[in-house]
Amino acid sequence: ELAGIYATMARTVHPFQEQRCQYRPEDWRKLAVQPTAPERDRPLQDQAPVMSAGAAYLAFEAMRQVERPNSQGEWERFYSSQKIAWKTGTSFGFRDAWAIGLTPEYAVAVWCGNADMEGRPGLIGIRAAAPILFDLFSLLPGSNWFRAPLDELQPVRICSRSGYRPLPHCPVDTLYLPKRAMDMAPCPYHQLVHLNQEETYQVNQSCAPTGSIRNESWFVLPPTAEYYYKLTHPDYAPLPPFHPDCKIDPDQNPMQVIYPKANLKIYVPKELDGSKSKTIFQVAHRNPNIPVHWHLDEQYLGTTTQFHTLELDPPAGEHILTLVDQNGFRVQQRFEVIVKD
Repeated sequence: ELAGIYATMARTVHPFQEQRCQYRPEDWRKLAVQPTAPERDRPLQDQAPVMSAGAAYLAFEAMRQVERPNSQGEWERFYSSQKIAWKTGTSFGFRDAWAIGLTPEYAVAVWCGNADMEGRPGLIGIRAAAPILFDLFSLLPGSNWFRAPLDELQPVRICSRSGYRPLPHCPVDTLYLPKRAMDMAPCPYHQLVHLNQEETYQVNQSCAPTGSIRNESWFVLPPTAEYYYKLTHPDYAPLPPFHPDCKIDPDQNPMQVIYPKANLKIYVPKELDGSKSKTIFQVAHRNPNIPVHWHLDEQYLGTTTQFHTLELDPPAGEHILTLVDQNGFRVQQRFEVIVKD
């Protein structure tokens, strides 16, 4: 099914120019090893049956730029190398792994696993299936890359940080995107913030003269997204804290629970020795150095700083996790623990 979907996307892009920028409805079909009878061609149509050629082409461009495994990592340096759009996947429990690659001429799919679906450590798409995929492509004749379906793309102004439609205080870039991209939502992450002259604190009229306040555009992610984004983007600048003399806006909560999610049902398994496992709870705070006080069902558990994680062993049933920082900001999360005999 996956091979059929990706092959269908390729059929949408590859002949698009030759078909006068129109679509063949029969191109969207299941993968068939040996068709019993050729389908009768239907008239070309202007509307894409499922996905436009522009959207499929941009998906292939993104898949082409994924770093290849092992010795294939520097493939761009070789003149004879060919462009391949590729994707991998791994099932839960390492039961199987797959990789699919595409060029305008070929769709190659590789599946690795046991017939009885027994899991094996290390059975991961990028390790097990992807190397075989590129070995197979090395045996096939090379081909050119997909031609950009320019009639399905148009220049669109976007926020260069978020990719959304830009607001007046967003940095702007222009990309060729599908026509429907004009309907995208405005950027929710760039905010106009009020800072002191040194840009070390947020301020407002309750603690700073109007003439000393600097208004700056700032890229602000939600606390949980910020926590993960900073791991791979060291240039990300967190929002400065409020000056101690300022009245803090109660709507700007700097905390967000990473785990557990709201109303999550947590199944706690047993260890090999038969003992009950524990669960790691985690919260994100814009300023990790601020202490966070943990409570479970109104019972105080402890305080964390810097790394806001706590290993807990709640009994079976419904619970309320409450976290309060030193500035009085509070978050609560309901969850349920399930214990099976």
